[in-house]
Amino acid sequence: MDTAMRIRSYMRETGRTQNYLCKRTGLSASAISLSLGGKRRLRLDEYCAICNALEVEPDFFLQIV
Repeated sequence: MDTAMRIRSYMRETGRTQNYLCKRTGLSASAISLSLGGKRRLRLDEYCAICNALEVEPDFFLQIV
């Protein structure tokens, strides 16, 4: 499972939406949608902003299960 899939899965489990991420991160809806859909790479600063918005440590979605 890639990082974007892990983020989407976590958002689903915690009831958070892409709109929630837009508001909390300041990223555009397009950037979030494309990134979480695997059509655009997340930049490091965007990834950190998403982790911050979801209140998880940056390594949370990088851990291999």
